[in-house]
Amino acid sequence: MNKLSKFALLHLLCLPLTGALAQGNPQKFPWPEGKRMALSLSFDDARKTNVRQGTDLFDKYGVQATFYVVPSNVKPDLELWKKAVKNGHEMGNHSIVHPCSGNFVWSRERALEMYTIDKMRAELTEANRQIKELLGVTPTTYAYPCGITTIGRGKNAQSFVPLIADMFVAGRRWLDEAPVDPNYCDMALLTGVEMDGKDFEQLLPMIRQAEKAGQWLVLAGHETADSGNQTSRLAMLEKLIQYAKDPKNGIWIAPIGTIAQYVKEKRDAGLINTPQTLYAAAGKPLTLEARYGTAVGPKIEYMPEWKAFGWFTGKDKVEWSLEIPQTSQYDVVLDWSVSDEEAGKNFVLETNKKLLSGKVEKSGSWETFKEKKIGRIKLEKGRHQLAFRSEEPFEKGALLDLRTIKLIPVK
Repeated sequence: MNKLSKFALLHLLCLPLTGALAQGNPQKFPWPEGKRMALSLSFDDARKTNVRQGTDLFDKYGVQATFYVVPSNVKPDLELWKKAVKNGHEMGNHSIVHPCSGNFVWSRERALEMYTIDKMRAELTEANRQIKELLGVTPTTYAYPCGITTIGRGKNAQSFVPLIADMFVAGRRWLDEAPVDPNYCDMALLTGVEMDGKDFEQLLPMIRQAEKAGQWLVLAGHETADSGNQTSRLAMLEKLIQYAKDPKNGIWIAPIGTIAQYVKEKRDAGLINTPQTLYAAAGKPLTLEARYGTAVGPKIEYMPEWKAFGWFTGKDKVEWSLEIPQTSQYDVVLDWSVSDEEAGKNFVLETNKKLLSGKVEKSGSWETFKEKKIGRIKLEKGRHQLAFRSEEPFEKGALLDLRTIKLIPVK
């Protein structure tokens, strides 16, 4: 406790509805060294201009980019690509044959509509193997060719995003219109914003949007040359790099894999509030951690140092999305802290109806967390929105600091 532009609108719509509309104190992501945002430059296909012109510019400024390579395109300039690896540039996986929708006539013989998950896994595994053999590194990130994330057709179509999540730290899309929110994003679906054909001044508004919100702007392009089709122009890139390297702008510029790993480590450590659906296993306990809940209300906020929600007023609540595999009864264990002065207020645990209520007991202090069974509930099979809140509004003080709610199946 002691402790709209088009782009902006699209980003807002990507957040959970209740949190986006009602979360009073969204958490700012803790970028290293006090930086205010992150920026990654990425280029697809292993185009010749990437290592004949682009890397010279990046190396001049000490900037490392991400290159999503098709192995066959690396071979003609193999020594230059090896030099790029030596200078710290990231090599990502972009498949073996660059499969896209067969709607593109040139992709009919490698149409994603004809792929299966097993076929895609085999191809990406082989791409990793070839990149390792050619360049001595194994990719940890992937870029979806043509930005397409599904295979199959119609009723039989399916996403291969889970495969990317299984094989890589991150996956990058294409032709998106908003920066990445590191507090919320799906790491296998990073938004990739096109920089081909754009001037620096066209990108600057989105850079400033990302800086204001503490976000991560992932730019995506193809050729790196003075001009041409599908080209991130060198003049624009130089202006962009100069801006990013200016300390007063507070930008961390690094490869996608470097930043993705940093974000993952912060999340894994429980330092980031990342709302998501939690899936119960039949007969197994389910812990509703604060970091996976959505804060709704004017004051409540996530406290990373305690891995708990605090500043919890009478107008605030926490919601968890859960999937229950079968109708079950659960004992409910609350993990909380509260000062003796603030203890004693009534709480409610509810879905679309009240499940149980009680009184917030003393824990000893705001810094002392306590666990105790507070009751028993029944949850039907299916999806639930479970909310914890004060039973009645109050004007002063706080309800509690809430770290976890544990659901323990009744045998």
